[in-house]
Amino acid sequence: MYWKRIGAILVVLADEMAFTILWFVVIPFFGYHLPLAIYIGVMMVLVVKDIIVIKLIWNVVVKPPEIGKEALIGKTGTASTDMDPYGIIKIGNELWKAETLHFIKKGEKVKVTDMNGLFLEVESVYTDED
Repeated sequence: MYWKRIGAILVVLADEMAFTILWFVVIPFFGYHLPLAIYIGVMMVLVVKDIIVIKLIWNVVVKPPEIGKEALIGKTGTASTDMDPYGIIKIGNELWKAETLHFIKKGEKVKVTDMNGLFLEVESVYTDED
């Protein structure tokens, strides 16, 4: 995980590294010498851009991927069909085959309690309004 973070930072900083090489190696090679103020101004813009990008993507970099059984257990969804005992539920934008011990009506909120193969075991979620 540590190397993944360092890699993400290096990728974000790649434009600054490329611009620095261009400024101090390539441009002088062709005999041009530009004012340092332009370099500093461009670098400031690139650094501000990187700060914004890092704030937007950092959670994606450090958060472990949500896969497998553990990612689904405890999530809530909605019954897309009547369930007695089998039916279809929707969690987020995904449809799953599910089974339950008690009848659940279409549209009722459900919570995932376990997973057997590709079937989710669910139970009804009761609210204060019920």
